[in-house]
Amino acid sequence: MHIDSPFMTDNASLPFQLTHESMASWLKSLSSLAPAVAANQLNLTLKQLVRTDADANALLPLLINLSPLALHLSNSLANLARAEPQGKAYKIAKLAVQLLRHLSLALCRAIESKQLATETVPTAIFHALHLIGYCQRNSALFYEPPSATLWKKTALLYQIAEKKNWLQQEIAGKFADLKQPNSIEGVVKRNLLFAIFAPNRYAVAEIEPLFKLAAITQPLLETSMQPSQGPDFYWELKDSEPCPAKRGHWQTSRGMMAICTQRLGHALRLGEISSELPQTTVSKLTQHLCCYDQLFATVDLKPPILPARFFPGLGSVQAYLASQDKLSKIMRLSGQTASRNVLRDMSLVPLEHEKNFYKPSTGHVSNFNNQPGFPVTLLRNHSKQFVVAESSEGAFCTGDIGMLSREQQAPRLMLVRRQAAFEDTSLIAFEPVIGELSIHDIAGDGGKTVQAVLVTDENHSEVFLPKGKYALESKIALPNGTTLLLKSCLEFNEYYARFRVTLDS
Repeated sequence: MHIDSPFMTDNASLPFQLTHESMASWLKSLSSLAPAVAANQLNLTLKQLVRTDADANALLPLLINLSPLALHLSNSLANLARAEPQGKAYKIAKLAVQLLRHLSLALCRAIESKQLATETVPTAIFHALHLIGYCQRNSALFYEPPSATLWKKTALLYQIAEKKNWLQQEIAGKFADLKQPNSIEGVVKRNLLFAIFAPNRYAVAEIEPLFKLAAITQPLLETSMQPSQGPDFYWELKDSEPCPAKRGHWQTSRGMMAICTQRLGHALRLGEISSELPQTTVSKLTQHLCCYDQLFATVDLKPPILPARFFPGLGSVQAYLASQDKLSKIMRLSGQTASRNVLRDMSLVPLEHEKNFYKPSTGHVSNFNNQPGFPVTLLRNHSKQFVVAESSEGAFCTGDIGMLSREQQAPRLMLVRRQAAFEDTSLIAFEPVIGELSIHDIAGDGGKTVQAVLVTDENHSEVFLPKGKYALESKIALPNGTTLLLKSCLEFNEYYARFRVTLDS
């Protein structure tokens, strides 16, 4: 029997009957096909199974038995994609991700149907979460944005298991790749931990080792559904990934999961856990998991301590760049010949002597007096990558973006990486974004005009976009005739979406 159409949802359109024998015969026919062809056939069938009204009890064992083939083909395609040119590679990678996505969603549909026998539901949840985790891994291998749908399903499955006290129940996985972790809680923790690792910010060769590390270290992840004071990370159990705590002394509310990563971070720092990752990567990961404690410990409180202001939010960044762009246009229209000092005031690329944010320079720069901002004090530290500041008034959030401005310095684009509270003040770890900044109007959702912040450097270009739906390999037209091609998603949170891009004129 052949598939008449990938859009048909009646059981008769499936390429096999809902029996083990019929499916085994169909799987055997796939084995003679090239991996890409077999994967495409399987993907079309899985798309039908996501929508089928077949009896969930008959369907569940078949879906579980499809897992090894789906994983095998997905892994094969992922390896194949790495050897292909970028445009073709993404099409192959997309199929690799879709296989696991559709199979996990088919399992979720069976669970949500409420037709399954009670004793089979934990096994169904266990397998669905495992496949979601592998889908996360393959998505990260190709730097895709996180899937809101899969995170929403993860939250739903976790809540079902928690309500029924199934979280710690040991479940015997039928296949090698689905045996460890061996509980629903363990698989959820692995998936959460892998997301907390922020794999899209690492080299592709490090992503698979990060996934393996998450699997073996998930028992060290501490979680609580009770309101908690000062968690390291939190998960809202909605449609997004876990996030760093918004600020120091911040408390989770009911319905959120509080997450502590300190135990794991210290174990990595002490060398108690072996991994395939290079030591520089382990150090970077440890700093993230330990909430930048060693960075804050290097702060030098001796003078000079420098006053500055931080203007949080993508809107503040856009407002500043728009004002600079407007000034530039006025000067061009007026036919003025700008002096070197004025030209430098318009530039956001620091000169050599400005690259140390603590050293004064002599030119006047634009300020943000007409915009809301928070006073901060810059503190000396031994890091070349981060700027540390102290503030008793800041109400901005970890994960946000903004402009850091001080007298006689060009304002700098900063990412808020972590905040630590100490009595009546907080320390903030800022990560500068290096490159020349420009702002461009682009078409957003529903034809609405939004603004993109483009960062160009010698080696690469990035764009910061308002949160929304974006697909890799999609094109964004700029008013100046340049086209941005979204190549990889580096970060995606409630404040912005950050992509590596190529520019075509």
